[in-house]
Amino acid sequence: MEKILSQDEINALFSTMATDAAVLEQPAAGNGAEERSVSSYDFCRSDCIPKEHVRAIQNLHSQFARSLTSSLSAYLRALVEVTLTSVDQGTYQEYLKQLPDPTLFCALSMPPMRGSLAIEFSPTLVFPIIDMLLGGTGSSPQQNRTLTEIEMQVMEGVIKIVLGDLKEAWRPLMEISPRLDSRETRPQMLQIVAPGEAVVALRFDIKVGENAGMINLCLPSVMLKMNRVLFDHQRRQHPVESGSEEPQRIRSLLRSARLDIFTAIHDRSLVVEDLLRVDVGDIIQLNHPVGDPIVLSVGGVPKFCGRIVARRGRRAFEITDSFVA
Repeated sequence: MEKILSQDEINALFSTMATDAAVLEQPAAGNGAEERSVSSYDFCRSDCIPKEHVRAIQNLHSQFARSLTSSLSAYLRALVEVTLTSVDQGTYQEYLKQLPDPTLFCALSMPPMRGSLAIEFSPTLVFPIIDMLLGGTGSSPQQNRTLTEIEMQVMEGVIKIVLGDLKEAWRPLMEISPRLDSRETRPQMLQIVAPGEAVVALRFDIKVGENAGMINLCLPSVMLKMNRVLFDHQRRQHPVESGSEEPQRIRSLLRSARLDIFTAIHDRSLVVEDLLRVDVGDIIQLNHPVGDPIVLSVGGVPKFCGRIVARRGRRAFEITDSFVA
């Protein structure tokens, strides 16, 4: 038989429940309980890089962009402009989705740092560079296509320059020895980290003559967090002013650049009938007077005046004066 509570018992029960709730809401006396601050936490981005470290990375690679501008200009013998346009955080999967396919995608290592980083050269940059290195004007195909093995071999010279400037840019932080580990034309074929791992993606906009393209550098957060102490030290340092070493470095890079020099004697025309009768030993009379100077051009630009002379059984050019337009 069920027991039925009286009104007094019901009132006593509700009174006891109210007292227990008040005790639970009050901190226990003498236990030193303090109010705790609550901060938001994103479990999908548990390994994000602090903003202070991101700024240090940005400063580091801004110097890399300036150095690469000088190096590529000397290597390609063309006007090159490299600009760091963005530094973003995200997952490795998000980074891969932004890349074209096919493209030139490389995995790099930077001992003594552990792990790998990725770098991508956009097709709109790769094909004009290859055309220039092979003697062309810097044209690119109408449609994007997969690079051939020979074309990737040609681009390895550019990659070596990028690695050299990357080494110099990281020198204030630590001594590294970057090297090329592998290269692919499909970004999904190289998984340097898990798809969900956080990375820092740096985008460099590059102009080579009339052509424009991008270089996308991907730094895994795991690699950066292993060296957080170094980034803290770099962030506290003041930026170094450009001194007398920078002009000297630029001059040393320019000294190794090769330039074509040529001279020509024009102002003579022949009809086809006379040209067909020309034989060994014939003499063609030129309209250029013997005593007049001949102009020597350097890289297609008139620079000097002089004359053709004989030196040790060979023809040579003797400079007599500077060219005045």
